Amino acid sequence: MSDKEQRATKLLEEGKRSFSEGKYDTSISQLSEACQLLDEMNGSLSLENGDAFFLYGEALLQYAIQRNTVLGQSAQASAEAVEEQQEMEKEVKAESSNPLVQLGDMPDFTKKVEEEEEEEVVEDEEEGEETAADVDEDFETAWDILDIARVIFEKGDDKKTQLKLADVHLCLGDVSLETEKFNEALTDYEKAIEIKKGLLEEDNRELAEAHYKYALALELSSDKSDQAIPELQKAVAVLKKRIETLEPGSKEISEIKELIPDIEFKIEELSNRQASEKEAEAMLKAMLTGNNGTKAKEISNSTPVNDLSTLVKRKVVKSVDQDQPKDKKQKLD
Repeated sequence: MSDKEQRATKLLEEGKRSFSEGKYDTSISQLSEACQLLDEMNGSLSLENGDAFFLYGEALLQYAIQRNTVLGQSAQASAEAVEEQQEMEKEVKAESSNPLVQLGDMPDFTKKVEEEEEEEVVEDEEEGEETAADVDEDFETAWDILDIARVIFEKGDDKKTQLKLADVHLCLGDVSLETEKFNEALTDYEKAIEIKKGLLEEDNRELAEAHYKYALALELSSDKSDQAIPELQKAVAVLKKRIETLEPGSKEISEIKELIPDIEFKIEELSNRQASEKEAEAMLKAMLTGNNGTKAKEISNSTPVNDLSTLVKRKVVKSVDQDQPKDKKQKLD
């Protein structure tokens, strides 16, 4: 084995270990160099390099998600700080409006402090924008590397390689889901399910995971949210079939029995929300069309007057600029 091969093997093993320990930034550095060396040894897009590029892409994705989570928490903390500052300003204004305490020669002790705090808020906002841009780039890089892995694994037609291809599609779907590109996510999740259904047994838990992720993307999509519940039901069906094939009393049965109620609760929650949304839409339609007020009155009796939650859909944190190109897969094919 040459020095280059030894170096690539060592970096790959270290990258795997760092990834398993959650040290994604370290893993990225190690796997990046390993992929570069493998390309030099085996040639670009060689099937032998697929595993390294896939793991590299996964590390980039997890690192981006990790940073995006921290960014979301920082943004919430900054918003709370701004609210506190606004409340303090209101109190100061209320006190100064009292004619009994207005003195013409009273020095302004608050102005400098307010200016300094405003500068800090501006600096925080600028820093937040820079961090958000970095996170956007992290997701972009993750997508590009995973897409390389996709192209590599598409060259193999054996079962093992095809299952790896399906897993790559799942990760690509995760990137799109995190960056609110739900239609792209649907396409990749659909492809992953198609491959796995053709190669795996009906009770394989990987199928349940794929159906669940697909359901999340459907729930958040604009025109296919009504298809989310059937996918969640498919995930439950896979898990129940799995229980039937296992030995009674096995640890895996206990794990699955903890998962099923969570998914069934989500099905119920989603079903109720969709029903409420339909009622709200019908009520608005009746009000706008002036249907003698009969339909609106019937619906209003079953919907709280001040409850606007039925009109709100949950949305994930926005991470990527919507102006970026949505379809990137063509550039590597």
